[in-house]
Amino acid sequence: MSFTDPFFIVSSFLAGAFMCAMSGTLTLLTLLLDTKNANAEFVILMSLIAFGFGAATMRITSNPVQAWLIDVWSAIV
Repeated sequence: MSFTDPFFIVSSFLAGAFMCAMSGTLTLLTLLLDTKNANAEFVILMSLIAFGFGAATMRITSNPVQAWLIDVWSAIV
């Protein structure tokens, strides 16, 4: 799988990072406030699934982002 558009790979990586940060925050806040409720259990389940999707997005796009950053850095230096 090769990604050639640097805007796509960087924005996908940042979207995955944002998804992980927001869903992780939602999970922690729900665990701190109330876990005995059925709604809280559903929120925890969905936010952990969202965290997995964000982490998978970051994992898929991490190598192309690193290669792009190396290319940019070598062009500057």
